[in-house]
Amino acid sequence: MWSAIAAFEQILEAIPNDRASLDALSNTYEQIGDHSKAKEYMLRLGDVLLEEHDVDEARQLVSHIKPYAEDAKVQALIERIEKLGPAGAPSPESMASEPAVQAEKPKGGDRVRMSFSMPDELAFAWNLLEAKEINQEEYSSVVQDLTEMSSVDSATTVSVLHVLEGRAFKSLEKVMAFVSKECGTPIISLPCFDLKPEATSLLSNDFMLKRGAMVFELLGKDALTVVMNPYDRQLRKDVESMTGRKCHFYMTLASEFDKCLETLIKGASDQETAAGKEQDKQDKAVKKGK
Repeated sequence: MWSAIAAFEQILEAIPNDRASLDALSNTYEQIGDHSKAKEYMLRLGDVLLEEHDVDEARQLVSHIKPYAEDAKVQALIERIEKLGPAGAPSPESMASEPAVQAEKPKGGDRVRMSFSMPDELAFAWNLLEAKEINQEEYSSVVQDLTEMSSVDSATTVSVLHVLEGRAFKSLEKVMAFVSKECGTPIISLPCFDLKPEATSLLSNDFMLKRGAMVFELLGKDALTVVMNPYDRQLRKDVESMTGRKCHFYMTLASEFDKCLETLIKGASDQETAAGKEQDKQDKAVKKGK
């Protein structure tokens, strides 16, 4: 825990408004019982969310910070957030700036988080440390890599499994077997499946990339889905909400997940390019006809 705290506080020295670090520190301090520090970082995170007009995330923060509502600063922050309107309602700013854009609604009806969650990945790493599947030095390295990956806006899924495979961790197979058994999540080889649009399109590319989940096959009305963090129960709920289906969850190698996702994203890009060329062709034909 202290290794994680040191890593995140070091990031904040360079990037004071790094949301992932603020979120992780508030959760980590709460886990070790330092509620004063947890409250401090929640307040800082709330200010950043409001400054960046991230209304949904700000509203979600309220439920976490309410236990500290006797503090005047916390109460003031809650009041600022609640003035934005009820949960799920669009903010005036978003309505004014993007009147034609509709928010994506999950098929299951529940609101879901679209962004990466550092606390969930830290919990994954902590579980491995407690089970002695990794040692303290390896845990610190994983935390450091997660921190660096999350602070860079790149088209890469951030997960413990990505870090371990990227480091060529010698016991990766053993770790995956342990997680598979503990979480009841079988391991599959993703390239063995012929990914079809009716399955892969159930989740947006952005959700797959940031949350580390992919529907790879349909079994009747059910969806077979790989997840990069089998410990993340909220991720499973969000996937079922997004797809509107009962899902069966599996694990796969990070490299296999990345390769399949890269293929899907490239395919979507090629389709957009082809559609654009076809539209240009039709526009030229119309002009020529006139």
